[in-house]
Amino acid sequence: MRGLRIHITGSASTDRSGELLRVAHAFVRSLTRVVIERGGGLVLGVGGEPRGDSAYPCIFDWTALEAVAMSPDPAPGWPALRSARFVVVASQHSLQKVPEWRADLWQACRKRSDFDLEATPAGWRMAGVIRERQILRGDVLLVLGGGAGAEHLAELYLDAGKPVLPIHAEIGSSKKDGKGGSRYLHERAQSSVDTFFKLRSSSGSAAGHLSGLRLTLESDIEALAKDVADLIGNFRPPNAFYVRLLATDQPEFSEVEHFFRNVVDIVVGEQGFTRYEMGLDRPEAAFMNVEIFRTLHRAGVVVVDLTGVRPNCMMELGYALARRRRVIISANKSTRLPFDGDKLPTHMWDNVGPLDERLKAYRDWFGRYIDLPPIVE
Repeated sequence: MRGLRIHITGSASTDRSGELLRVAHAFVRSLTRVVIERGGGLVLGVGGEPRGDSAYPCIFDWTALEAVAMSPDPAPGWPALRSARFVVVASQHSLQKVPEWRADLWQACRKRSDFDLEATPAGWRMAGVIRERQILRGDVLLVLGGGAGAEHLAELYLDAGKPVLPIHAEIGSSKKDGKGGSRYLHERAQSSVDTFFKLRSSSGSAAGHLSGLRLTLESDIEALAKDVADLIGNFRPPNAFYVRLLATDQPEFSEVEHFFRNVVDIVVGEQGFTRYEMGLDRPEAAFMNVEIFRTLHRAGVVVVDLTGVRPNCMMELGYALARRRRVIISANKSTRLPFDGDKLPTHMWDNVGPLDERLKAYRDWFGRYIDLPPIVE
């Protein structure tokens, strides 16, 4: 979980029982504490705090922010080169609705050294815009209750190739819309769990683990939070899709191969990604072109090496940039990069010198550029 931002979303109906809402908030409080203890971060929203008939809040963002405010500053265990650990994405209109009774908590969060607030431009209040920005900052989506908005956010995460973990809970939604929120998503995931998340090998049955994630009045909250955190820790790391020279008859091939096997593979693994390289790793489609673009479309990061300036590599780089994937670019020092590609941050490498120095140079580059914003937002 270290280095992953968990995006917690959802809400509850105003007429839901107070005891069930108390349990839901206790779960969020316990889960956020465990996430922080294990080196994880959070993506949240902020704004008003509507309360239901029972006087319990119908949203969970402020409950999670309580755990953020209570943690050490900076909270330990976060990778040094990764950007802010706790991220709030909100419209300026929502920021104006922060309740007076939450003012001190909000100030404590805003003053943290590991906190980042991303506000949408003035006048922008569309929830869809906020969701699109949240998905760029989150690594895993956890859904508790909610309605149409939570369901839409889940679809965005799935399309981006990021895991979605719905908790089965009969708490409704604050807007009383959608198909059932996390309950509906949980039931859907139960029959097609691989489309929601994949586990590392030897981690057991994904559907079996998912079936136990149910929030009820009888739930052992601490145990449920631990089970959720354990499951997230067993998620298969996101793909690092390799775009590189693969033609063995080209003069630059041996140099590129040496760089990838001795430097790139090691750093990619250290950064928490699973390598995916055409011709080496197991395909999921019979047609190679489908496999390339389907995997590229949902890659956690696209590792592009432009040595040899191959047309297919330039095309795949362009697709990744337009798709707003995270992109790390490199090329051999002898490469003459074409205009406009030469304006993109590119790690120029060679296979000369001690391996530990070459590893450090690429490791530092990777950490520095992994979280750059997309070219066009």
